[in-house]
Order: sequence, then C-alpha cells, then structure tokens
Amino acid sequence: MKFFRIKQKSRTMITSVILLLLSSSHFFIEAAKSSNNCAVPPFVGDLPIAENKEVLSIWKDYKSGEDCSNQRRETQQVIDDLPDEVRAMVFGRLPSFLNGASTDVKKMFRAIMYNRTLNYDLKKQELSKLAEEILSKKQLAEFKRYMEERERREKEFKEKVNNLSPAAKEAYEKLQRLKAERAKIMEEMTDDVRKELRHLFRKSKNRSMKF
Repeated sequence: MKFFRIKQKSRTMITSVILLLLSSSHFFIEAAKSSNNCAVPPFVGDLPIAENKEVLSIWKDYKSGEDCSNQRRETQQVIDDLPDEVRAMVFGRLPSFLNGASTDVKKMFRAIMYNRTLNYDLKKQELSKLAEEILSKKQLAEFKRYMEERERREKEFKEKVNNLSPAAKEAYEKLQRLKAERAKIMEEMTDDVRKELRHLFRKSKNRSMKF
C-alpha cells in the first residue's frame, strides 16, 4: 500500500511537470489576470529575436494607466505561436550545460537554438563550434551529453518522417520551408510594419466579433 502511494505520488509529480510545460503558453495571461501591472513581460529578453521584437512592438505605444487587454492578448498569441521546444526553453529548464553560465553565454546559445532559418545539421555545427570556444571543461562534457541525446531524438524523428507516405512527407517538407520563411519575414519586419499589421488584425477581429 505504501509503495502504491509513493508510485502514485511520483506519477502525479511527473504529470504536474508535463502539464506545466504544456500550459506554459498561458503563463503570461494567467499571471496578468491576478495583477494590475501592465508592462512588457519580464521574459521578453528570453524570447527569440523575431518574437522579442514583436512583443516589444506590442507594448511600444502603451501608456501607463490605459487598458492593456489588447497588449496582453497579442502577447499571449505570440507565446502560443512559439514551437514547443522554444516554449520549454523560455518557461522551463535550460539544458544542464548552461547551468551557472553567464547571461551573455546563455544568449549566444539561445540565438542559435532559436534560429528557425537554420536546419538541424547547421544548428548542431554552430552550437558545437560555440561550445568549444566558450564553455568550461565541465560544461563542454555536459554539452556533449546533451547533443548525444538530441542526436538520438533527431534520428528517431527522421526515421518517422521517412516512414511517412509520399504525400504526407511532401506536405511536411513544405511546412518546414514555410516555417523558415515566416521566421525570416518576422525578423526582417520593421516596427512600423508590425504596427500596421497589428492594427489590421485588431480591426478584422473586431469586425468578425460584431458580425
């Protein structure tokens, strides 16, 4: 009976951790609901470049004391659109090799990890080069273990992709190209263009709600 309780408790803890990561996309809005603070969220510096620019642009014209419902909702949308792996990096744990690393070092690794214009092999190459240049001996050993695990998962995923039907595989490859193109557009977009598009989407949403 005691063993069952311990086992059940462990399962509950594991489930809680999984749910925390899966629900991290709602972290900002839920925190905002319990606070009257309307401001740029503290995690903005941990976001990829494109999303960082987007969130800063969302809050750029906000004035203290005004209603910030739109800003909160649009920030939530940015978070929701993040890939699961990136969301886990922002709201979950960093890889063990970055424990104790300086803020600048973390930013350099994040810049590569978050770069959706790079494929897996190029990311691996850039990360390995950076690790050899700036990590300590202990951190480098942790990094190599981290990359071995990623390599294993990547191999498993590639096998699954290769087992797809020709039509499904073609669709997957097209979606990957579109994701890279979208990331590039988002990074190159100026604040003025972001503002125009944001206002356009706000108006479109209001019109559809009235309709």
